[in-house]
Amino acid sequence: MSGTIITEWHFWLVSVITGIVMAFSYDLIRIVRRFIRHNRFFVDAEDLLFWTGCFFASFTLLYYGNNGVIRFAAVLGAGIGMLFYELTFGRIFVKYSCIVIRRLLDPIGKFIKKLYGILTKIILFLRMRLTKTVNGFKIKYNYAFKAKSGKEETGYGKKKKQKKKKKTGISPRPK
Repeated sequence: MSGTIITEWHFWLVSVITGIVMAFSYDLIRIVRRFIRHNRFFVDAEDLLFWTGCFFASFTLLYYGNNGVIRFAAVLGAGIGMLFYELTFGRIFVKYSCIVIRRLLDPIGKFIKKLYGILTKIILFLRMRLTKTVNGFKIKYNYAFKAKSGKEETGYGKKKKQKKKKKTGISPRPK
């Protein structure tokens, strides 16, 4: 074969590989979208960045491989590369990558929940304070909250009792 035909085949193979890389990079974006929910603005922004990157990759391919001349063979090669990737590895890659990532993230999520529970207990312990009473020390929570009845309660769950003096005017009899 002549050198020109070999160069054309190399150019066409590079365009097919470029199409495969483009499809693979979009699958990476799809995987990220499955784990991190996006609103419409961010989805559009990601797509715009992706297609801008694809444009620059195609432009670079055409500029260096074919002196900037747009040829149908390059566009067809990229399209065939995308289609080949999507029909072979694309379907398998996204599905099983998500399964593997979930299996890796599940133990991390369980660890974070346990750590959160431990930290919650530590914070509750630090919020407690010791108050000195006549008989010794008594642990009392630092906060009060409203019960279902609407009355204020302490951390123990007991109602606060306020001491009221009786105003009868008669002094108690001595024993």
